[in-house]
Amino acid sequence: MTRPSTDGGPPTFSRRSYLAAGAAALSATAGCLESLGVTNGDGANQNGDGNGDGAAVERVDNVDSALLDGKVVVLTRGSETAGEIDPETTDTPIQDGLDFLGANRGGELRLPPASVFERGAIRPYSDTAIVGFGPGVSEVGVPPSTDGIRFDRDAGVNRIRLDGFALNGPGPGEPSGVAIRHSGGNTQDLSVGRLLFWGWNDSVYRVESGTGPFQCRHDHLTVYDCDAGDADGLFEFRSSYGPANWFGTVAAYPTATESSRDSTAVFTRGGTQHIDQLTLGGTVGPAVHQTGGSQFHAEGIHWEPVDQRAVPEAIVRLLGRGPATIGNIKQATGTARYVYEVGTDPESGTPPARKRLGSYYRVGTEARLSENVVNLTAPNDPDSPSFYDGPAVDVTVTHEHPGTGGFRALGDAGTGVDTP
Repeated sequence: MTRPSTDGGPPTFSRRSYLAAGAAALSATAGCLESLGVTNGDGANQNGDGNGDGAAVERVDNVDSALLDGKVVVLTRGSETAGEIDPETTDTPIQDGLDFLGANRGGELRLPPASVFERGAIRPYSDTAIVGFGPGVSEVGVPPSTDGIRFDRDAGVNRIRLDGFALNGPGPGEPSGVAIRHSGGNTQDLSVGRLLFWGWNDSVYRVESGTGPFQCRHDHLTVYDCDAGDADGLFEFRSSYGPANWFGTVAAYPTATESSRDSTAVFTRGGTQHIDQLTLGGTVGPAVHQTGGSQFHAEGIHWEPVDQRAVPEAIVRLLGRGPATIGNIKQATGTARYVYEVGTDPESGTPPARKRLGSYYRVGTEARLSENVVNLTAPNDPDSPSFYDGPAVDVTVTHEHPGTGGFRALGDAGTGVDTP
């Protein structure tokens, strides 16, 4: 599998071009490899249904050579040597490795500095990790209509780590699964480092209704050439629960080649999501669409769409009773009617409440608003007021109901003290 290079070069991948960098990276960990190894699968399986037969796992003495030769390497817990899997000999090299780790009390699966094709969804076990050389070096591809990584074990899984690889979908013109899907059990303490998603024609991260991942951290997620125009969002949180989930930097540059529609970046119905920085380009539509009782916080949003297919009602839509905090929004390009829409949840009919709308500013001449900054489409719950950091003139009230005093503009509050 290949993907277009981020620097505009041809979509090629050369394993050997990374030999020098790979050897240097591995030399730093060579000392700890001597104490690791492969067991025979007789140990207790704490994860339930790993087969542990080791059919595709062979002992390997030189981990560096195995990885640089394109093999998948497994490092099991408390073992003495490592094991390798040749992707040319199995349809599911990564799942084979995870099954082996799951039957041997966990461990780490290392991806080579190459492309690995997996003909099925990857289903991690507790206490396992999938680690590559970096998103521009290690790549995992899946066929059409197939999820990339799926968390669906009935008992749930804990303490999973994903880091340093690209997770590629089938690309343009093909039906797609979801890159990462939570659809069963409750995932706890998932740790995601640097991942890149390319070529998915659906959501790239989805939490299905009825499951609630919690205490999950995602450091740096990048989305290139994915089309969620037919989905609720690139990142979808459909469940009503799932606390304490954190995202560092999320950078998304979707395309509309399949759906001919802009993609919403984040859709949330429930649970807790905290995003430090959300930077958006491509054919992005709304940055955030919040409904239900979700607890949402985005500290900074950078909105810079290219080739818009439609003008969104608002860059950020905050509907219903769930608390939401937006630190600030910068608009660099594109047109929107409003920056914020604050209104009633269409599913439950509950009025808006508990919103904190941060400052908005435009840069350059290509950023436009056709109406105003804030559109208040329903009276705010007076017992759970909402606040906007700017002046009252930035707020347009488009509902026709009696006011409640529940929405307040803070930009006109206080006494100016900067006059000499």
